[in-house]
Amino acid sequence: MINNLVIGSSGFLGKRLCAILNEKNQNVIEFDVKNGSNFDARFSKLPLQGVDRVYFLAWDVGGSKYLYNNNTQIEQMEWNSMLMNNVFPQLNEIPLVFTSSQLSEKVDMVYGVQKKTGEIWTKLCKNGVSVRLWNLYGYVEELNERSHVVSDFVHQAKNNGTINMLTTGKEERQFIHIDDVCEALLLSFDVKDKSQTYDITTNNWTSVYDVAYIIQKYTNCEIKIGDVMGETVLIENKTLLPNWFPKISIEEGLKLMINK
Repeated sequence: MINNLVIGSSGFLGKRLCAILNEKNQNVIEFDVKNGSNFDARFSKLPLQGVDRVYFLAWDVGGSKYLYNNNTQIEQMEWNSMLMNNVFPQLNEIPLVFTSSQLSEKVDMVYGVQKKTGEIWTKLCKNGVSVRLWNLYGYVEELNERSHVVSDFVHQAKNNGTINMLTTGKEERQFIHIDDVCEALLLSFDVKDKSQTYDITTNNWTSVYDVAYIIQKYTNCEIKIGDVMGETVLIENKTLLPNWFPKISIEEGLKLMINK
């Protein structure tokens, strides 16, 4: 049986990844600060004895409301610097997947700079591979500063009957369903060339308004368009993860969220 250590097991992605690993009858060691101070990856010794694979998911992160907030930049920098300084030196030998982001190419923001740093540090590990996640979605989060736009829209549509958009919705994203991402993460350990950073994405650009429109189609909600022009961050895909293809379209993924 494969023994997996999931650092960040209680996060948006971590919870779903742990569930899928369990479904595949793999052993999961959950490690997350939400489980107590002994599980704080900024300071704690990791339980690595007998571990075959490590998923490094933990990060101080949220949706664009959080990432771009000037008041959170120092907090992000301090938290994630301590996280990397503690975790990476402990993982020099064990096979590791580090979840980065397409925004690691955006070096004018703290989040991008630190994800890029994580990619470089992963390459210095003997058995590390970095993967870049694009715009992840898949279940409805609690509505707050850290929640993501797709979740916000579904939450509003189901609970209020109206999607209040902050922007005009013309900005585009490459949305990827969480189940597709989890399957990709499992395959990431099989890549031969670990010097590459691999993209986990659909390669399809979808406007934020089109997301709202699909949700409206299945909930009969009202859409109120904002007056702020959103930004499309045009970043080219580097190398798609080999032997993996996304299976869940944005419409199918949104239907799954709405029907839960």
